[in-house]
Amino acid sequence: MDIVIQAKGLTKKYSGKTALDDFSIEVHEGEIIGLLGPNGAGKSTFINIVSGTEKALSGELLLFGKNATSSSRKKIGVAPQENAVYPLLTCFENLLYFGSLYGVGWGKAAKKADELLGKLGLADKRNVPSASLSGGMRRRLNLACALMHSPKIIILDEPTTGLDPAARNSMWNTVQEIALENKATLLLTTHYMEEAEALCSRIVLMNSGKVVADGTPAALKKHAGREIAKVISIPGKYAVFADKIMKIKGIEAVTQTEHGLVIESEDISPKIPQISRIFEKHDEKVVELNISRPSLEDVFLKLTGTKLREGTANEPAK
Repeated sequence: MDIVIQAKGLTKKYSGKTALDDFSIEVHEGEIIGLLGPNGAGKSTFINIVSGTEKALSGELLLFGKNATSSSRKKIGVAPQENAVYPLLTCFENLLYFGSLYGVGWGKAAKKADELLGKLGLADKRNVPSASLSGGMRRRLNLACALMHSPKIIILDEPTTGLDPAARNSMWNTVQEIALENKATLLLTTHYMEEAEALCSRIVLMNSGKVVADGTPAALKKHAGREIAKVISIPGKYAVFADKIMKIKGIEAVTQTEHGLVIESEDISPKIPQISRIFEKHDEKVVELNISRPSLEDVFLKLTGTKLREGTANEPAK
């Protein structure tokens, strides 16, 4: 796959505080990448540099294999944290206006606007001023404005903040559909860890302007340790068969506690049927089975000593 964004050693400072510190990353065509990190990690700063609203102090930024220019940035659509829509314009007028900024002709823009309003559940608000919309509807309109010119890179900065779960799912289904249609690349920041895990093919964890980890959600979570199955059974004569569970390929530890048996493995789920058969063979009735997996929060805490939702704000207030 072609590289559509390549940052090499980007550095950015605000009043002496470092927002990006020798930051490097490659983003390939068609990827859905999540940038995760606490406030002040440098996520928005990087997005601003890619979109051209800020300049790096040093380093190099390539878009589509060439130095970033105003021309190459026309292939980028940005839905910022703060809604960029105009309150006195209707939803339809907002979309026409943003389309015109990218040179989309009126006829094509009108068709695209109605298409996006329908996909994002705003068709009945077509001629309603955006000031009259609910917060969630304005978020959807904000996204639609970023998609008017069918961008090849879609940047979404906290796109689903303030939306209920149903609205979030609807928005993401639409975004993924549009990205697939246009063979576009998605770059997003989010504080919803479950959202990032479900949507992103790759996640970049950031802290203090640096990349601290980069990989698939599954690969990253291995940094935090093993998966654990906690099993409680009756009568609970674990000493009789614990060694047999230990012999299952991939099981790394079996510990007997006063609250049951704790079984550790890199990937515990596929081994549950084998474990259950051993319990059954020894006339043990399983009354409780819990599986705990490392989360992205756990990974970040292990790598940095801080939580994803914490941190010192190095970036300017938005």
